[in-house]
Amino acid sequence: MAVETRYVVIRTDKSNKEQDVMTFTDKRAADEYDKMLDMADDMFELLQQSGVKVDDQQAEELSIYLAKQREEVLIALQAKKKPAAKKPKPKASANAENQTDLVDEAGDSKKLKSELQSESHSDESEDNLVDFVIEKDDAA
Repeated sequence: MAVETRYVVIRTDKSNKEQDVMTFTDKRAADEYDKMLDMADDMFELLQQSGVKVDDQQAEELSIYLAKQREEVLIALQAKKKPAAKKPKPKASANAENQTDLVDEAGDSKKLKSELQSESHSDESEDNLVDFVIEKDDAA
């Protein structure tokens, strides 16, 4: 014989009748649903007190929607900050392209070095020494 635990969310309507609203097998899910219904009841009361002409059915649907979307409502009310967007990780192909660029730059520097050396040999008034500045690439 199997034993199963069920969590039933029971609410009372306006005429104080108890109603089974939803049945869960997880206590946490049942508690979250019950909390959402409590928030919806509070929103319904707020809508009724607002003076805006909304029938009960629309007010109930709107209050349940707002309770389900509570994170977005808190962000809209500026009571909570938007979650920061995560930066995408660089792809391996982008790294490979950067590495080939560095190889190309190294080849260019060899050409430059050979050109500078040939110019310095042709100019006899200067020493055969050539000053080079090596810049470190921060991305590497």
